[in-house]
Amino acid sequence: MIGRYASTVVVATALVTLLILALVLALAEAKLPVLARDLTLYLFAITLTVLVIERMLAWREESQWLPAKDWLYLILLETIDDLLKELLPAAVPRGGVETAEKIAVYEVSGERIHVGETVRYSPLQLLVSPGEKDLQSHISWYAIQLGPLRYLDLAREALSDARGQIREMFGSSARLMEADITTMLISFEQAAMAAIKHLNSAAEMRKDNKLGDASYRGSGPSATHRMSEADNELAFVSSIIVESVVESAMKPKMWLEEHRHTHEDRSSFRRL
Repeated sequence: MIGRYASTVVVATALVTLLILALVLALAEAKLPVLARDLTLYLFAITLTVLVIERMLAWREESQWLPAKDWLYLILLETIDDLLKELLPAAVPRGGVETAEKIAVYEVSGERIHVGETVRYSPLQLLVSPGEKDLQSHISWYAIQLGPLRYLDLAREALSDARGQIREMFGSSARLMEADITTMLISFEQAAMAAIKHLNSAAEMRKDNKLGDASYRGSGPSATHRMSEADNELAFVSSIIVESVVESAMKPKMWLEEHRHTHEDRSSFRRL
Protein backbone atom coordinates (compact mmCIF):
# COMPACT_ATOMS: atom_id res chain seq x y z
CA MET A 1 0.00 0.00 0.00
CA ILE A 2 2.84 2.40 0.94
CA GLY A 3 4.79 1.58 -2.24
CA ARG A 4 1.74 2.29 -4.39
CA TYR A 5 1.47 5.90 -3.15
CA ALA A 6 5.20 6.56 -2.73
CA SER A 7 5.48 8.71 -5.86
CA THR A 8 2.46 10.80 -4.81
CA VAL A 9 3.98 11.41 -1.37
CA VAL A 10 7.31 12.44 -2.91
CA VAL A 11 5.66 14.93 -5.30
CA ALA A 12 3.48 16.40 -2.53
CA THR A 13 6.49 16.77 -0.23
CA ALA A 14 8.48 18.52 -2.95
CA LEU A 15 5.63 20.97 -3.67
CA VAL A 16 5.14 21.80 0.01
CA THR A 17 8.90 22.32 0.42
CA LEU A 18 9.01 24.67 -2.57
CA LEU A 19 6.00 26.62 -1.30
CA ILE A 20 7.58 27.06 2.16
CA LEU A 21 10.87 28.15 0.58
CA ALA A 22 9.04 30.69 -1.61
CA LEU A 23 7.22 32.07 1.45
CA VAL A 24 10.47 32.41 3.40
CA LEU A 25 12.20 34.25 0.54
CA ALA A 26 9.19 36.52 -0.01
CA LEU A 27 9.13 37.46 3.70
CA ALA A 28 12.88 38.08 3.68
CA GLU A 29 12.58 40.45 0.68
CA ALA A 30 9.21 41.95 1.76
CA LYS A 31 7.48 40.75 -1.42
CA LEU A 32 4.71 38.61 0.03
CA PRO A 33 1.91 40.43 -1.94
CA VAL A 34 3.82 39.83 -5.18
CA LEU A 35 4.12 36.12 -4.34
CA ALA A 36 0.40 35.89 -3.59
CA ARG A 37 -0.42 37.57 -6.91
CA ASP A 38 1.89 35.30 -8.89
CA LEU A 39 0.60 32.17 -7.17
CA THR A 40 -2.97 33.17 -7.93
CA LEU A 41 -2.17 33.78 -11.61
CA TYR A 42 -0.28 30.50 -11.91
CA LEU A 43 -3.03 28.51 -10.24
CA PHE A 44 -5.64 30.11 -12.49
CA ALA A 45 -3.59 29.40 -15.62
CA ILE A 46 -2.93 25.80 -14.61
CA THR A 47 -6.60 25.16 -13.76
CA LEU A 48 -7.79 26.69 -17.02
CA THR A 49 -5.24 24.72 -19.04
CA VAL A 50 -6.19 21.45 -17.36
CA LEU A 51 -9.90 22.04 -17.97
CA VAL A 52 -9.40 22.98 -21.62
CA ILE A 53 -7.10 20.06 -22.31
CA GLU A 54 -9.48 17.66 -20.54
CA ARG A 55 -12.42 18.87 -22.61
CA MET A 56 -10.40 18.67 -25.81
CA LEU A 57 -9.28 15.13 -25.06
CA ALA A 58 -12.84 14.09 -24.17
CA TRP A 59 -14.17 15.66 -27.37
CA ARG A 60 -11.47 13.98 -29.41
CA GLU A 61 -12.21 10.56 -27.89
CA GLU A 62 -15.95 11.03 -28.45
CA SER A 63 -15.35 12.05 -32.07
CA GLN A 64 -13.30 8.92 -32.65
CA TRP A 65 -16.18 6.73 -31.45
CA LEU A 66 -18.97 8.60 -33.27
CA PRO A 67 -18.77 6.53 -36.50
CA ALA A 68 -18.89 3.29 -34.48
CA LYS A 69 -21.83 4.56 -32.42
CA ASP A 70 -23.73 5.66 -35.53
CA TRP A 71 -23.12 2.27 -37.17
CA LEU A 72 -24.30 0.49 -34.02
CA TYR A 73 -27.51 2.55 -33.85
CA LEU A 74 -28.12 1.93 -37.54
CA ILE A 75 -27.88 -1.84 -37.02
CA LEU A 76 -30.28 -1.64 -34.06
CA LEU A 77 -32.75 0.42 -36.09
CA GLU A 78 -32.54 -2.06 -38.94
CA THR A 79 -33.09 -4.95 -36.49
CA ILE A 80 -36.32 -3.39 -35.20
CA ASP A 81 -37.56 -2.59 -38.70
CA ASP A 82 -36.85 -6.15 -39.87
CA LEU A 83 -38.82 -7.47 -36.89
CA LEU A 84 -41.80 -5.27 -37.74
CA LYS A 85 -41.71 -6.47 -41.35
CA GLU A 86 -41.93 -10.06 -40.10
CA LEU A 87 -44.70 -9.48 -37.57
CA LEU A 88 -46.96 -7.13 -39.51
CA PRO A 89 -48.66 -7.28 -42.90
CA ALA A 90 -47.70 -4.52 -45.35
CA ALA A 91 -51.38 -3.98 -46.18
CA VAL A 92 -54.77 -5.46 -45.32
CA PRO A 93 -58.12 -5.35 -47.14
CA ARG A 94 -60.47 -2.65 -45.93
CA GLY A 95 -63.01 -4.04 -43.49
CA GLY A 96 -61.26 -7.42 -43.43
CA VAL A 97 -62.97 -8.43 -46.67
CA GLU A 98 -60.99 -9.52 -49.71
CA THR A 99 -61.30 -6.50 -51.97
CA ALA A 100 -59.04 -4.56 -54.26
CA GLU A 101 -59.02 -1.67 -51.79
CA LYS A 102 -56.17 -2.02 -49.29
CA ILE A 103 -55.16 -0.26 -46.10
CA ALA A 104 -51.40 0.16 -45.67
CA VAL A 105 -50.10 -0.90 -42.27
CA TYR A 106 -46.54 0.25 -42.90
CA GLU A 107 -44.49 1.55 -45.76
CA VAL A 108 -40.82 1.59 -46.60
CA SER A 109 -39.99 5.20 -47.30
CA GLY A 110 -38.14 6.33 -50.37
CA GLU A 111 -35.40 7.76 -48.18
CA ARG A 112 -32.38 5.49 -47.99
CA ILE A 113 -29.63 5.55 -45.42
CA HIS A 114 -26.23 5.62 -47.09
CA VAL A 115 -23.07 4.26 -45.51
CA GLY A 116 -20.26 5.41 -47.74
CA GLU A 117 -21.23 4.50 -51.29
CA THR A 118 -23.60 1.67 -50.34
CA VAL A 119 -27.27 1.82 -49.42
CA ARG A 120 -27.73 0.23 -46.01
CA TYR A 121 -31.52 -0.01 -45.94
CA SER A 122 -34.75 1.91 -46.38
CA PRO A 123 -36.43 3.03 -43.12
CA LEU A 124 -39.84 1.64 -42.22
CA GLN A 125 -42.70 3.94 -41.24
CA LEU A 126 -45.55 2.41 -39.25
CA LEU A 127 -48.86 3.91 -40.39
CA VAL A 128 -51.06 2.33 -37.71
CA SER A 129 -50.10 3.11 -34.12
CA PRO A 130 -49.92 0.25 -31.57
CA GLY A 131 -52.47 2.05 -29.39
CA GLU A 132 -55.09 1.85 -32.15
CA LYS A 133 -57.50 -1.08 -32.07
CA ASP A 134 -57.09 -1.58 -35.83
CA LEU A 135 -53.52 -2.81 -35.48
CA GLN A 136 -54.58 -5.83 -33.44
CA SER A 137 -57.27 -6.75 -35.98
CA HIS A 138 -54.73 -6.36 -38.81
CA ILE A 139 -52.34 -8.74 -37.05
CA SER A 140 -55.15 -11.21 -36.41
CA TRP A 141 -56.15 -11.10 -40.10
CA TYR A 142 -52.53 -11.66 -41.12
CA ALA A 143 -52.22 -14.65 -38.77
CA ILE A 144 -55.37 -16.24 -40.20
CA GLN A 145 -54.14 -15.70 -43.76
CA LEU A 146 -50.79 -17.36 -43.06
CA GLY A 147 -52.26 -19.96 -40.74
CA PRO A 148 -52.21 -19.31 -36.98
CA LEU A 149 -49.65 -22.01 -36.21
CA ARG A 150 -47.38 -20.90 -39.03
CA TYR A 151 -47.66 -17.27 -37.97
CA LEU A 152 -46.95 -18.23 -34.37
CA ASP A 153 -43.76 -20.03 -35.43
CA LEU A 154 -42.77 -17.08 -37.60
CA ALA A 155 -43.31 -14.61 -34.75
CA ARG A 156 -41.32 -16.69 -32.28
CA GLU A 157 -38.41 -17.03 -34.68
CA ALA A 158 -38.41 -13.31 -35.52
CA LEU A 159 -38.53 -12.32 -31.85
CA SER A 160 -35.76 -14.75 -30.99
CA ASP A 161 -33.55 -13.36 -33.78
CA ALA A 162 -34.17 -9.78 -32.66
CA ARG A 163 -33.36 -10.65 -29.04
CA GLY A 164 -30.19 -12.40 -30.10
CA GLN A 165 -29.08 -9.41 -32.16
CA ILE A 166 -29.72 -6.97 -29.31
CA ARG A 167 -27.98 -9.15 -26.74
CA GLU A 168 -25.01 -9.43 -29.07
CA MET A 169 -24.89 -5.64 -29.32
CA PHE A 170 -24.99 -5.40 -25.52
CA GLY A 171 -22.17 -7.89 -25.21
CA SER A 172 -19.85 -6.20 -27.69
CA SER A 173 -20.76 -2.50 -27.69
CA ALA A 174 -22.73 -1.66 -24.55
CA ARG A 175 -20.30 1.12 -23.55
CA LEU A 176 -21.05 2.98 -26.78
CA MET A 177 -24.76 3.23 -26.06
CA GLU A 178 -26.33 6.12 -24.22
CA ALA A 179 -28.28 5.46 -21.05
CA ASP A 180 -31.71 6.25 -22.54
CA ILE A 181 -31.50 3.84 -25.46
CA THR A 182 -29.92 1.17 -23.25
CA THR A 183 -32.92 1.31 -20.90
CA MET A 184 -35.38 1.18 -23.82
CA LEU A 185 -33.62 -1.78 -25.42
CA ILE A 186 -33.52 -3.70 -22.14
CA SER A 187 -37.27 -3.12 -21.74
CA PHE A 188 -37.89 -4.21 -25.33
CA GLU A 189 -35.70 -7.31 -24.96
CA GLN A 190 -37.63 -8.31 -21.83
CA ALA A 191 -40.95 -7.73 -23.61
CA ALA A 192 -39.79 -9.92 -26.50
CA MET A 193 -38.74 -12.66 -24.09
CA ALA A 194 -42.11 -12.53 -22.34
CA ALA A 195 -43.91 -12.60 -25.70
CA ILE A 196 -42.02 -15.73 -26.74
CA LYS A 197 -43.10 -17.45 -23.52
CA HIS A 198 -46.74 -16.43 -24.06
CA LEU A 199 -46.63 -17.63 -27.68
CA ASN A 200 -45.20 -20.95 -26.50
CA SER A 201 -48.06 -21.28 -24.04
CA ALA A 202 -50.58 -20.48 -26.78
CA ALA A 203 -48.98 -23.12 -29.01
CA GLU A 204 -49.25 -25.71 -26.24
CA MET A 205 -52.90 -24.86 -25.67
CA ARG A 206 -53.59 -25.17 -29.39
CA LYS A 207 -51.81 -28.52 -29.44
CA ASP A 208 -53.99 -29.75 -26.58
CA ASN A 209 -57.09 -28.58 -28.46
CA LYS A 210 -56.00 -30.53 -31.53
CA LEU A 211 -55.54 -33.68 -29.48
CA GLY A 212 -58.97 -33.18 -27.95
CA ASP A 213 -60.54 -32.69 -31.36
CA ALA A 214 -58.83 -35.78 -32.70
CA SER A 215 -60.13 -37.89 -29.83
CA TYR A 216 -63.64 -36.57 -30.26
CA ARG A 217 -65.80 -39.00 -32.17
CA GLY A 218 -66.55 -38.09 -35.76
CA SER A 219 -64.99 -35.63 -38.14
CA GLY A 220 -68.05 -33.89 -39.53
CA PRO A 221 -68.95 -30.23 -39.79
CA SER A 222 -68.98 -29.76 -36.02
CA ALA A 223 -65.36 -30.89 -35.71
CA THR A 224 -64.34 -28.59 -38.56
CA HIS A 225 -66.18 -25.73 -36.91
CA ARG A 226 -64.37 -26.34 -33.62
CA MET A 227 -61.02 -26.39 -35.43
CA SER A 228 -61.85 -23.09 -37.13
CA GLU A 229 -62.84 -21.52 -33.82
CA ALA A 230 -59.62 -22.75 -32.21
CA ASP A 231 -57.58 -21.24 -35.06
CA ASN A 232 -59.41 -17.92 -34.77
CA GLU A 233 -58.82 -17.90 -31.03
CA LEU A 234 -55.11 -18.62 -31.53
CA ALA A 235 -54.86 -15.81 -34.09
CA PHE A 236 -56.60 -13.42 -31.68
CA VAL A 237 -54.32 -14.33 -28.76
CA SER A 238 -51.23 -14.03 -30.98
CA SER A 239 -52.34 -10.60 -32.17
CA ILE A 240 -52.60 -9.33 -28.59
CA ILE A 241 -49.14 -10.65 -27.74
CA VAL A 242 -47.53 -9.31 -30.90
CA GLU A 243 -49.16 -5.90 -30.55
CA SER A 244 -47.61 -5.50 -27.10
CA VAL A 245 -44.17 -6.25 -28.55
CA VAL A 246 -44.70 -3.79 -31.39
CA GLU A 247 -45.61 -1.10 -28.86
CA SER A 248 -42.45 -1.84 -26.88
CA ALA A 249 -40.34 -1.78 -30.06
CA MET A 250 -41.60 1.62 -31.18
CA LYS A 251 -39.98 3.46 -28.25
CA PRO A 252 -36.35 2.59 -29.13
CA LYS A 253 -37.21 2.90 -32.84
CA MET A 254 -38.38 6.51 -32.44
CA TRP A 255 -35.35 7.34 -30.28
CA LEU A 256 -32.95 5.88 -32.85
CA GLU A 257 -34.63 7.72 -35.71
CA GLU A 258 -34.51 11.00 -33.77
CA HIS A 259 -30.82 10.42 -33.03
CA ARG A 260 -30.12 9.75 -36.71
CA HIS A 261 -31.86 12.94 -37.84
CA THR A 262 -30.15 14.99 -35.14
CA HIS A 263 -26.75 13.59 -36.11
CA GLU A 264 -27.36 14.29 -39.80
CA ASP A 265 -28.35 17.89 -39.04
CA ARG A 266 -25.28 18.33 -36.86
CA SER A 267 -23.03 16.88 -39.58
CA SER A 268 -24.54 19.23 -42.18
CA PHE A 269 -23.93 22.21 -39.86
CA ARG A 270 -20.32 21.15 -39.38
CA ARG A 271 -19.78 20.90 -43.13
CA LEU A 272 -21.16 24.43 -43.54
